[in-house]
Amino acid sequence: MSAKDDILSYLKSKGHDGALQSELYNLGYSRSTIAEALESLEKENLIVKKSVGKKAYRIWIIDEAPFPVENTLRLGLLRAVEYPHALLTAHDLKEKYNVRVLVYNSALELTNALAIGKVDLACSPLITQILYALLMKSIKIVSGCGFAGSGLVMRGELKEGRTIASSELSTMETMLKLFLERRGLENIKVTYFKNPETAVESFLRGEIDGLSIWEPYLSLLKRKGFNVYHYSDYFGKYPCCALGVNLSFLNVNRALFDEFFEKFKDNTENLEKRKEQAVNLMVEFMGFEEELVRESFGGFIYDYRLTKKQVEEMLNRFGLKVFNLEKLFLSQDF
Repeated sequence: MSAKDDILSYLKSKGHDGALQSELYNLGYSRSTIAEALESLEKENLIVKKSVGKKAYRIWIIDEAPFPVENTLRLGLLRAVEYPHALLTAHDLKEKYNVRVLVYNSALELTNALAIGKVDLACSPLITQILYALLMKSIKIVSGCGFAGSGLVMRGELKEGRTIASSELSTMETMLKLFLERRGLENIKVTYFKNPETAVESFLRGEIDGLSIWEPYLSLLKRKGFNVYHYSDYFGKYPCCALGVNLSFLNVNRALFDEFFEKFKDNTENLEKRKEQAVNLMVEFMGFEEELVRESFGGFIYDYRLTKKQVEEMLNRFGLKVFNLEKLFLSQDF
């Protein structure tokens, strides 16, 4: 381990609180070695520091800093195949800007990271972004991202008394409850998971009877012979994830944001032309096997267009009524 490695490891453990530079002297290196390592890490765009007093600095690993960094974009995504257009856009901008793709397993953790500012742009469930936009007022919704692409996987018959897992305050929960209502099933126990990988493992071990989840996990479990109910077969094209932005990021990097969004729309429109590149990026960043990505690629409808009617219908499904809905969106023309 080098001084740089130890500094990065320590800063990562401190999360978005960061650490005073003076704390790093306890790592066992000389002050000059620490200073040289910090200078090198800054040049590599791996850390950021702020003055907090006379000759005193607080330092963060750049992926945890709770504020925007000039000419830097931290794009947060969930582990899914819903974001080929976002990954293509991040790839297109990486020569000009410091672009970092951060993959989360939990929709709540990702949207919270967006709200506190350690993620600048994020694709996460629309319902989750609306709730955070209402509560914290630090984010706004930019556009749609993916539609449909989720469903229910069951071991055996879907009937009363079963236990089904879902992610909390998410499209998965909304669609599951609506689906169960339509089927007239009232005695279903719903439990929650934070990590889709552990949820799938729990399902395969027989600890739960069903799983409300997104692609490519639907295709993965369908391969294994389980019953799959695609919500789109029952409810059509419903919004899943949206693209959200932290407002502080706009104050610092408005030109970067505008460039990202224009390319994002263009990549959405021309996704089929760049499908091979998108598949490779999803394999690289999400860790899914290539065959599974190809198999599940069409599970989502990729679209940045999002209408007020679609949003209101989604809120109705969740049992919510939001007044002045337009104020939650970056553009009120939706």
